[in-house]
Amino acid sequence: MGILKKVKRRPKGMGRIYKVKNTYYLQYTDPDGVRKSAPLKDGNDEKVTNYRDAEEAAKVFLEYHKKIHEIDTREEFLKKKAELKKLRARLTITLDNAFDLHLAKPHVRNANGNVLKVTRRYWEDFVCFLKDNYRFKTLDEVDRAHAEAYIAHIRQNGRWNTKIAYVKANCPVRRKFKSYDSGGALSNTTLNRYHSTCKAVFSYLLPDLGYTVEENPFYFIPPLKLKPENREIFTDEELGLIFANPPEMIRGLFTIGICTGLRLSDVATLRWSEIELFDAKQRNPDFLHREIVRLTIKTKSWVKVPIEAELNDFLRKQYKISRKNEYIMPEAADLYWHHRGVLNTRIQGYLNSLGIVTQKRIPGRKKAQSIKGFHSLRHCFCYYAGLNNVPLPVVKSIVGHFSYAMTEHYQKHADKKARIQGVSLMKGIIGSFNKAQTYDQLRQQINEYVNMAPDPVIDKIHAAILRIAGDTAEEPQNDETGYLIENKQ
Repeated sequence: MGILKKVKRRPKGMGRIYKVKNTYYLQYTDPDGVRKSAPLKDGNDEKVTNYRDAEEAAKVFLEYHKKIHEIDTREEFLKKKAELKKLRARLTITLDNAFDLHLAKPHVRNANGNVLKVTRRYWEDFVCFLKDNYRFKTLDEVDRAHAEAYIAHIRQNGRWNTKIAYVKANCPVRRKFKSYDSGGALSNTTLNRYHSTCKAVFSYLLPDLGYTVEENPFYFIPPLKLKPENREIFTDEELGLIFANPPEMIRGLFTIGICTGLRLSDVATLRWSEIELFDAKQRNPDFLHREIVRLTIKTKSWVKVPIEAELNDFLRKQYKISRKNEYIMPEAADLYWHHRGVLNTRIQGYLNSLGIVTQKRIPGRKKAQSIKGFHSLRHCFCYYAGLNNVPLPVVKSIVGHFSYAMTEHYQKHADKKARIQGVSLMKGIIGSFNKAQTYDQLRQQINEYVNMAPDPVIDKIHAAILRIAGDTAEEPQNDETGYLIENKQ
């Protein structure tokens, strides 16, 4: 056995270097207070042969183990911190504040106020079920058995809380109101919305509770297969009745609706400024082949809808009436923002007055199913577009649909020129209802009219052609998109 060589004392915490035979060792104390020894080696994992190299090797060794200890300490700290965070989440995420907390998380797209009101009521019904049956207060108390019990109940009996009560804050001016019970079977669509709302709240808050996606109480509950009563389109005869002699506001709403496929919320609140190249200083603008560019209220998606002949005629007439107002249909916009129920009632009342059946009774359900209404115009737009061979990507681009069946790249392929050409195939949708005309037919019709027209009319046609061609004395100019810009007066 070799003789232990004594060396000078090193600074506190740096250990002690000693040599046995031809090997240098470092004696040190680990963070747990245990004294240990380790052979010293250089960067090539070879034994050091002199004290100076041993000093350098000892320094590297101690620094390495210090970093390892710091990492272990930090991991332990983070682990404890995570446990405390989960415990805090379990105590702070209650059933009453869970819905608001899940709204604060980043979503794919933000729902509008009306949708949030409805989904909040779905969640509140689930919370009422938990409190009445289990006396729960926090979200982490809910497990799969409770979720299954709730879904089973609403599928068999309808919502849990059937009490309909008057909330003064929501409707301060109202006649005397008595609370009452309402119930009955819910449609498969509505039941799936209850299910998806509850599932979404847990999905967004599970990480805060320290759970995985599979631990969502609603994760393994399959949704119901949908058997919806499809909304019907208006027949040619019904469209004839609708446009025969409607009130002015109804005429405007239905004209814009059937020519654009926009929803009632977007039609009623359509602004002049949302028409491409709109200039409020123009006295007699022409909107033909311009586009309505709008961010839709319901889906928050951008749509671009070309303006064709019939919609252009209406807009030019309406411009003389409401050009000083922000909205194209000021009366409809006011009703939508302040008395939405009145606007819907007027529309449905007008349709009912024409003898058009707008609702259908569904066996086992208290509430009648709406089958015809303003939204049917959106279906008409898509239906007539299909009959006239307007490409599906073009229709999807115009109406702004989002579905799994229509993929995203279809929407991107439809450019402005394609949209204009596509909607051009739908001429006559109001006047003749599906008696579309091609450009060759239009040219033939114009030629026949010119051949039969008297001289004064020929003069007017000639003047119009000169104006369109840009040969008038005022020399109107075209912008880079090719649209006519009238000279400002």
